[in-house]
Amino acid sequence: MTIYLTWFHERFRVLPADASEDTVHIYARSYIMMLLSTQLFGDKNGNRVRLQWLPYMAKLDELENYSWGSTALA
Repeated sequence: MTIYLTWFHERFRVLPADASEDTVHIYARSYIMMLLSTQLFGDKNGNRVRLQWLPYMAKLDELENYSWGSTALA
């Protein structure tokens, strides 16, 4: 399942000036999810964000335990 990249840009483009810490975490997770889905593991269209990365964003504190170098090379 995918979401169009334009939705992400419309929703998470600018962080509100009065953002709480939770809001900052949400924006950071969405940015990382966009990077994973477009830059590292992009599809041939490059206009969609794959939701397969969503579970990893929920456990962002554990993200450093994964071997991302070997995953990107594969």
